[in-house]
Amino acid sequence: MERPQAGGRVFYLEGEEEENPTATISSTLAINHLYAHVLFNSCATHSFVNLVFAKKLASKPDEMDVQLYVTTPLGSTYYTNIVFKSCTIKLEGRVLPADLIQLDIQGWDIILGMD
Repeated sequence: MERPQAGGRVFYLEGEEEENPTATISSTLAINHLYAHVLFNSCATHSFVNLVFAKKLASKPDEMDVQLYVTTPLGSTYYTNIVFKSCTIKLEGRVLPADLIQLDIQGWDIILGMD
């Protein structure tokens, strides 16, 4: 797996593409007080939010200093520079911050990178 560089590539896996089913877990979590269908991905280098769910977030998006090129294992490449900073994730009674990068992902509201 390639590590992201400024203006470099980022890799993530969607659940149905994952070769090792033990590397991903899905759940419903509260993100900014909204329930989201979340994929935990131990192979993802960043965390992502899909376009539809991003519109529901109460936070204002920011532009990143670099444009990210995100490539899936199937070869699709997405470009983005939009991030929702310090979104709150409620997990097991704990509140955790996460920066969520807006991306045209399908099947999940959020992909949380665990790298």
